This record gives sequence, structure tokens and C-alpha cells, in this order.
Amino acid sequence: MRTCKLSRSGSLAIASMLTLLTAIAPSHSHAFDPNYDSNRDQSAIRFVSEDQSVCIRSDFPGGRVNQCVQIGPQQFDLVIRPEHQPINDSAWYAFQVRATRPCELTIRLRYDGGSHRYSPLISHDGESWFPAERLVTAVHPFGKQAVLKIRVDTKPLWVSARQLMTNNAVDSWINEIARRDYVEQDVIGYSVENRPIRRLKITESSSTATIFLMARQHPTEISGMIGLMRFVEAISAKTTRASQFRQQFNTVVVPTANPDGVARGHWRCNAAGVDLNRDWKHFTQPETQALRRELLSHRTAGRRSLYLFLDFHSTYEDVFYTAEDVDQAFPPNFTSTWLEALQQRFAWYNVNHDSNHNSNRCTSKAWVRDTLDVAAVTYEFGDATQPRQIAELAQGSAEEMMRLLIQRRQSHLQQQQQLVSVRNDPTP
Repeated sequence: MRTCKLSRSGSLAIASMLTLLTAIAPSHSHAFDPNYDSNRDQSAIRFVSEDQSVCIRSDFPGGRVNQCVQIGPQQFDLVIRPEHQPINDSAWYAFQVRATRPCELTIRLRYDGGSHRYSPLISHDGESWFPAERLVTAVHPFGKQAVLKIRVDTKPLWVSARQLMTNNAVDSWINEIARRDYVEQDVIGYSVENRPIRRLKITESSSTATIFLMARQHPTEISGMIGLMRFVEAISAKTTRASQFRQQFNTVVVPTANPDGVARGHWRCNAAGVDLNRDWKHFTQPETQALRRELLSHRTAGRRSLYLFLDFHSTYEDVFYTAEDVDQAFPPNFTSTWLEALQQRFAWYNVNHDSNHNSNRCTSKAWVRDTLDVAAVTYEFGDATQPRQIAELAQGSAEEMMRLLIQRRQSHLQQQQQLVSVRNDPTP
């Protein structure tokens, strides 16, 4: 049995192979960032087999394998550990494998602190991903191990729990959205490791009326990130409804709340080992402090400037999490009306609403509801919900939200005008 601890002579020989492997890796892929310091992360490894024919690596943004042990000529154990324990069971793995000649490898994923939650996806370039559940030949009854049979050759093959969506990839998407005349981008703060927390502002209005969208407090929650992207694309689209919405509302978007966790391939936490969505009471981390400042700025802009808060996540199924009294927040009864509209729009789909999930925990949703008295929703997409369905649902939910908020905004303005008229009426 062989582990990734190498002798000096072995290291020199292996260095030659790694130089070759690195040299022919695809330079266009978002999966590799030349500024990424793999030495700072325990989950970044490079392993070369005893005969130097197989290379397994996770030293790229979003990669995660904590240890590689060679069991046989073409058999390897990959140990997957979280960044912190105890932790929510979101056992993330991502690695690249290649060989000097075509062969079939047996790779056993061994989970320490979690279980096999995610069926693998594969990619030949780190960008386009395909389901690969067929690679899984066995799973331990309690999910502590999973065995994969993988055919490899001289070209790199990425294997990941979900598709890699690195900070570079999201930055490219942000830059594309920001090319529109009515979109601005800036930075609201910096992470523990000094990565920027980027913000988009989408508006054609001078009004202070605002909705706030965010995602990626938890790095592994890719379907939630995809949902946010499709939601934002609907708001920024060149459609009549989207234009009407932008003329009355600002949309503030923080796509990646936890850029360090994304870069490190963390299951859930930031670089300090803190679950950001449990830090919305004490605000000990720079990421949550930046988000709080941004949200509070909308309260100072006007008592009723913030109309809606959506925090995009992923879990085992599609679901909307709210506080039990969410319809008592501003705007009144908006959430139930919105979800009913979604059910009517998607008759084939079950709009799942849980009104008592983590209501008393230190989450973003609970803090916004309690502090800002605004409708706050955790918008969850299922781990296995397909990107095409996510796109349909996210676009539809954005369109229904825009339609309803335009109506609410107009009604609110009419009520304000009526109050002004009554106050100015000299009639006794």
C-alpha cells in the first residue's frame, strides 16, 4: 500500500511527469487559476502512482481530495474530509485524473465526516459537465464509501460531486451581465483571504425600491448558484416586463458570498471554518459583516426601500424556506401570493413551501425578517435538479416576482398619494 509521501529521488522522477502533465493541461479552463496557492489548502494534492503511469490531482480551485493511497497497480483510495467538524453532510469531492496509457482505474471514495451524497459528474475540459452515475459500482450501506470504475487515458478527466463553478467562472458571468447599460458592478467587501465580494446592481430607476439576491454562502450548493444566475438573467433581459421592473426597482446581487470556500473546495464553511449562514447574529466574519452593511444601507435609504430578500441555496429537493410569519412582513402577503402564482404557472410542478425551517437560527433569512421586517426567503434547488429545469423554474419565478412587485409598488405609491391628499385637504 502506498500513500502520497515520497522520497527525494522519487520526487525528482515524479516532478518530470507532473511537469509534462501540467504543460499539456488545457489553458483555457476555469478549473485552473494561476494565482491559486495550493499549499495553503489541505485538500489540494498531487499524487503519482508507483510506476508513474497515473496522476491524480485536486490542486485547482474547487478541488477536494485530502489524501490518496495506492492499494494496487490500478486501485486507489481517495480520502474526503470536511474543513471542519461537525458539519452538514455536503461531502464535496473534485479531482482530475490522467494516465500515460489507456486503462481502467478503480477509485474508492472514503468519507471521513460525511457520506456519499453526490453522484459524480465528469468533464474533459473543466467546463462542460456530464452525469456519470454509471461510474459508481458500489456504495457502502451508510454511504461511507463509494467505488468508481473510471477509464482514463493521456487526456485529463475531471470527476466532481457537482459541476465546478469557480470564482473565475462566476466573475466571467458577472462581467458579461455588467456589459448591459443598466448594470453596474463593484465590491462590497473582502473575505478572510482577501478575495473580493462582488456586487451587481441592475436598475433603470432613481427609486430606492430594491430587491436583494445572494448565493453561495455554502460553496457546494451549485444548483442554487445556477438558480440565481438564471433568475438574474431574467431580470436583466431585454423584455417588456423586465424593463418595466428595472424602471421601478433596483436589483442588488451578491453572487458569491463565500469566495474562499469556493476556491478551497470547502463543504460549507469559509476560510476560518465558519458556516456563514450561522453567523447572522454575532457577525464574526468579514463576509457576513459586508453583507450586513449592504443590507442595512437599504434601510437607511428609506423605511420601505427593501421589498424582498432571496438567498439561493441547494438541498435534497426544491423548496422555499420562510419564517412562519413571513406574510406579515413587508410587502404584506407577498410570499404566499408569489408561491401561489408559481403553482398556477407550473401546474406540473409541486411548489414546496416550509414555513418553519431554521426560523430561530442565526441565518440570513431570519435576520432580515427580524431586523428589516422584509419578506425573506431561502430559495433552495435540489442537488439533482437538472440545469434545464432550474432555468425554467428560476426564469418563471423571476417573471412572476416582477409582475407582482410592479403591482405592489404601484399600489403602495397610490396609497402614499392618497395619504398626502388627505393631509393637504383643508376641508374640516
